[in-house]
Formats: sequence, C-alpha cells, structure tokens
Amino acid sequence: MIRSRLPLVRVILVPYLVLLLLFGIVAGAGSAWLYFKARQAQSQLLIHGLLGSVTPLVERLSRSNASPLVQDNDSWLHRELEKIFQRMPDLENVSVRSDGQGFRKYHDRDRTLVTEKLGPATESRQRDLGSATAARRLYSESAPLLRIEFMVNGRDDRPVRLEFGFNRATLRDAVSRALAILLQAITFFLTVSLLCLVIAFGVTLWAAGRVRWLEAHVQELYRHASAAELMAGLVHDLRNPLASFRANLASLRITPEESEEILSEIDQDLVRLDAKLGSMLDLTRKRDEEVRPVECMDLLESVARLAGPRLDDRGLRLELRCRTRGPITLMADAMRDALLNLVINSAESGQQDGSIILEARQEDGRLLFEVRDRGSGLPAGTDLFAPFVTTKATGHGLGLAISRRTVEAHGGTIRARNRPDGGAVFTITIPQPPCGEIS
Repeated sequence: MIRSRLPLVRVILVPYLVLLLLFGIVAGAGSAWLYFKARQAQSQLLIHGLLGSVTPLVERLSRSNASPLVQDNDSWLHRELEKIFQRMPDLENVSVRSDGQGFRKYHDRDRTLVTEKLGPATESRQRDLGSATAARRLYSESAPLLRIEFMVNGRDDRPVRLEFGFNRATLRDAVSRALAILLQAITFFLTVSLLCLVIAFGVTLWAAGRVRWLEAHVQELYRHASAAELMAGLVHDLRNPLASFRANLASLRITPEESEEILSEIDQDLVRLDAKLGSMLDLTRKRDEEVRPVECMDLLESVARLAGPRLDDRGLRLELRCRTRGPITLMADAMRDALLNLVINSAESGQQDGSIILEARQEDGRLLFEVRDRGSGLPAGTDLFAPFVTTKATGHGLGLAISRRTVEAHGGTIRARNRPDGGAVFTITIPQPPCGEIS
C-alpha cells in the first residue's frame, strides 16, 4: 500500500484554524476598541451639550454679587435654574452654596420641582467633580447621579459652588442610542467576515478532499505502472532460466548418457525460478501483519540466528547493539525479514573479516535501525531499492525492494550511504506511537 504524503490536518486545517482564531481575536479586540473610543467621543459630545446649556448661567453669575442671589428666592438665579430644569430632562438636582448658605432644587417623585435651603457645609469633598472629567466618570462611576461642579468667583469675590446632578442611566441610554448604528455596523461586518472565513475554510476542506481523491487515483495509476514494471522485469529475468532450461532439455535429447548432470542443472534452473517467483510474491503481497510491541533485543537476536550460516561461511560476525528503552512497536516478522535482507547484503558486500554491526536506537519519537559493514561500498548513481537492480552476479535484485516496501508499510524510510572510511550504512527510520497508545 502506498501511503498518502499529504499531511491534511497539519498543513491545511491547523493554519486555517489558527487564522480563524487570530481573526476573531484581532477583529473582536479592534471592534471593542472602536466601540469604546466611539462611546468616549459620544459621551464627550453629550457632556459638551449639557455644559453648553449651563455655561451662560455660570458666566453671568461670575459677573454678579453672589450672596443676594442665593438668599433671594425670586432672583434671576432661581428663575434661570428653573428654565434649565425645563430644557434638560436629564437634570435631577442643582445645589448652590455661598458664604456657608445655599439652596438645592430637585425633582420629587411627582416630578415637581422643589427648592430647599441648605445649611453650612460640613462634608469635605475629595472627589474631582470638574466638568473636564465628566465624560470619563459617566461610565467609570456607578452612582445614580453624574455630578458636575463649578466653582465661580462673583463680582464681590465671594466663591459660589454650583453642583449639577444628572441622571446617569438616562445619559447612558442617550449615548447607547447614538452608538446603536455603529454597533450594528460592527456586528454586521464582523459577522460577514467570519462567515467568509468559514466559507473559505469549507472550500479548502472540499479542495483538500479533492486533492486526496486525485492523489488516491494517482497512487492507483502508480501502483499499476509499478506492477507493469515489475512484470516486465520479472519476464526479463525469467527468460535466462527458461532459456537454460530449454537448452538442457535439448542436450538431454542429444546426449542421453549425460542425463544425470543435465537433470541436476535443470533442477538448479527450477530452484532459481522458484526463488524469483517467491521474491516476487514477497514484493507484491499486502503487508497486513499486526503491529504490536516486541522486545528489541529479541528481534535482533532472531536476525542474528537466521543470518548466522551466511556469516559463518564468510568468516564474519554480527555485532548487536540495542539502545532502546522498553518494547518497540512494529510488524515483527516483516521487519525481521527486512533486517535479514540488509545483513545478508552486507555479508555479500566483499568484507573479508571482522564484524557487521546491527544497531537499534530511539531518537525523537522514532526508531532507527542501522546495518554497517566494511565492504566495497555502494555504486554511485544506482537506486539499489528499485526492483531487479543488483550489483551481485547471482542476485535477482528484489531483496532491497522488499525491504523498502516493508519499511514504507510502517510509514518509515530507508536509505543507504557509503561510509567515509569504507563500507556502507543502511538506515531504517520508522515512527513510534506515543507511550500508552498501543494496548
């Protein structure tokens, strides 16, 4: 089975999800910032409008003698304040103090304007009630009234303190009504933008599905092409044993007295044919062996036991190095055959004596097998893992191809390189599941 090389989730889905999250954060934060800035500007405009209604009163008071105006209920100060109450429904009360005396006008429950005298002030105010901070205090405070204070020096140089109390909820409602259209626009465009991103995400998923579908078809075509190439190579390789087989049959007719020798050669031809067909079956059969935990040292020792006769014939040893922690997870029989192929190839590489090293180790969640020899090395420009490619006079070129297919069935890779000081190194890398995923 050819495994897909398109990491769909990591390459496509995760970046889009991150982009969607970043867009939501940036758009949400930007919209909130824009809304609060607009609310602050609208609050300032509202407060500016309120101050515009009371400023003429304050300016006129600064040009008058304050004390008589405060004490006389029929003064123009009282009449102007009553007019301001009529023009400004948000105004709840006004207090005026001068020389320790004063009065307060406010609406009672029936919305009737009431005036009451105030005694000497005993409370020292620590809060800033100036008009410059009114817009900020509209939302930073929670008291029912928004208080704005004016300190006025009259013509007689006597200070007068005017304090206006506005209904905070009514002022906030006025600001909210003014910002309603802006809030609707922000919500609309944010929703449309998110919808566009979601649509784009859906289109990307659809396109990724189509790519996977096309990839599957390309893999199917590749599989058929590979099968055709394998068959062509197999036919080519089978012609020599068949030709030898026919020649021996012809010789048997001509020289029957040499039948024993000819039959022995025919038997050898049949053995070669059987070996080629068996290798072909190994190359094409589906790898459906169960992936399970095995002890690494047991696997290496089984390879050493099977390769022992070949190594003994050439006076070589197999040195095992197991540097793994705990069991490893793979198709044990298939990987044993793949490692055995590599060890036998190293044994037939021309090394005269010494050891061939078979090492297993773990690196960054991957399992690595290495087979190192001191033979004649690898020829340049040759794909040793392609079917029917061999550097040996008696080889059929399928052993390394079978090993590569086994490694790819594990989702891994296999590569070969020459050693700087002579010989070759074959490296198998296969992924390992995180601890606890294999039951």
